Amino acid sequence: MYVPASQPYEYPLPQRIPGPRFVPESGSPDLATTTTGHLAPPRRKRASKPKGSSGQDARPAKYVPASLVYLLGSVSLDRPAPILIRRIKCDESKPSCLRCTSTGRKCDGYEFPKKTQTEPQQGRSSLSPPTKRPTVSYTGLILPASLSQPFEGTLQEKRIFHRFQVRSIPSFIGGSEANFWTKVVLKAGQQELVVRNAIIALGALHEDYQIRSGKYDAQLIEDQSYRDVTLLYGKALRQLNQRLNEPTKENAKIAIICSILFACYEVLRRNNMAAVVHYQQGMRQLMRQMTLPPAASPTDGTLTTYPNQQSSVTVRFREIPEDELDDMMRVFARYDIQACTFSKDIAEPLGTDATTPRSLPADLTISQVRTHLDNLLICVYQLIKSDLRMYRYWDVTAVPTQWQHRRTDAIKTFQDWLTALEGFFAKPDAPLRLAPSEEKSLLGLRLQIRIAIIMLQMSIDHKPETSYDAFKPDFDDMVTRVERLFASLALVDAKPLDVESVDFTMELGLIHPLFFIATKCRDWNIRRRAVALLRKAGKEGVWEGPIMAVLAQKVMRLEEQGIARGTMVPERNRFHDIKKNVDYDNRLVLFEMSKPLDGTYDNWHYHKDRVAF
Repeated sequence: MYVPASQPYEYPLPQRIPGPRFVPESGSPDLATTTTGHLAPPRRKRASKPKGSSGQDARPAKYVPASLVYLLGSVSLDRPAPILIRRIKCDESKPSCLRCTSTGRKCDGYEFPKKTQTEPQQGRSSLSPPTKRPTVSYTGLILPASLSQPFEGTLQEKRIFHRFQVRSIPSFIGGSEANFWTKVVLKAGQQELVVRNAIIALGALHEDYQIRSGKYDAQLIEDQSYRDVTLLYGKALRQLNQRLNEPTKENAKIAIICSILFACYEVLRRNNMAAVVHYQQGMRQLMRQMTLPPAASPTDGTLTTYPNQQSSVTVRFREIPEDELDDMMRVFARYDIQACTFSKDIAEPLGTDATTPRSLPADLTISQVRTHLDNLLICVYQLIKSDLRMYRYWDVTAVPTQWQHRRTDAIKTFQDWLTALEGFFAKPDAPLRLAPSEEKSLLGLRLQIRIAIIMLQMSIDHKPETSYDAFKPDFDDMVTRVERLFASLALVDAKPLDVESVDFTMELGLIHPLFFIATKCRDWNIRRRAVALLRKAGKEGVWEGPIMAVLAQKVMRLEEQGIARGTMVPERNRFHDIKKNVDYDNRLVLFEMSKPLDGTYDNWHYHKDRVAF
């Protein structure tokens, strides 16, 4: 159940069990007021039985038993509290009479079962609800069939773990990553404490994000629930560092899983640079640990190294995942691409193979299409975020021949693949019926590949920015497709860091292609249409549409200074590279853009600026 973002969130606690109705004796009205919240109606006096000489009722007064203290609240046991308790017949149910225990009585006929080890008494926090009786089974709380054993933890931790499976995983899953999130992560979370703590921290933070509908407040760190999540996150980091002191293959596997969870955590905290550091620094060392010699046991196939890895840290990327290592590498490669699109200069090296398709199967499924699109995107970014990027301002005669051939072959390969896959979506005889979220995800992947191919075509001897004008039809087509999609979803404009109308996702979605078009396409109308779409795009990983719309508008104003409305931007006004960083606490975008000073492209002017949002 969602509450308004302006109200502090409190974890729901179970309601107290209703107790018996207490009727006070005459002269003791305070007890009824304390226990029930209102004055009970006065008892009708009995005329048939006179009072004794002492002035008290002849019936003995009953005292409040200790078992009713929880039900009564703050009741003093120093003095008798004469009350009447209606007798209830025992229902003789096992292991204890429910009619007795529901009212706080002790069942004389049956004993309570002994405490089991599945419900530890230690580790309870102020956020945890009261511990339930051991008769409650938590096996039904875990949905996936692979998770058969409940883990030790508080009810709050189990609730967050369960919610992570139901609500969080659909937001983080993307492309061909289903096996990683639904099998690898959840299984490791059941078996390893450090992974479980990372899951609970990420799940609790994602729950808070959804309750606030993505609205960001700099004072969020003051909330007690946020502090508890931060402490658990820090605890998981310390536990991971301790595990990495012993470089084993199992620890390397745990480290990769936790690094992805930590990166998602930092993205939700809007600490994008910390998320990028998880890719840039931690993953390199973890991939080196993957090259350790295999385990002594020949039957241990948890993490199998690939051949020819003794002296290189390059990990072979399989186009079709075959084991857990392939699933983890696929997720890491996709998240590394997201970091590269935002601010990372070099992609982590992966051994990839790409061949020109001869023909696609007639019964190609959506799952297979997703896998092929992922493979295309990973392969193309292995090129455009490698040493090839430095040859844009070189003369083609000075570029090594191997790079020229590699670029030419790659462009043809990727265009053939993309054309073949686009034909899958354009079948007139069998139109696809996709859910809106799936349609948005698949369109985002295809546009990401089209933008990457444009970057690949610009990688050698394309010095001026006017070279992008040749792709104006492609830019127009991509913007038109997104406009049709957003119109079908009825998306509306949103302000930066305000309530989002689009669910958060870690997908490589539409924001990066739209921002690329808004800054590289100098057509007056097309780039403004792209900016208008950015305001509706929500948050996709480290990319936030409304914030990128503000930055794109700033770039447009700087480039269009001194030119007539509706005319193309001249080369002298165009900026080349754009580096950016978002300061969420001060609501600023810090950016730096470069512009050549002459035709040699050896001397550059760097424009450093900031824009508030």
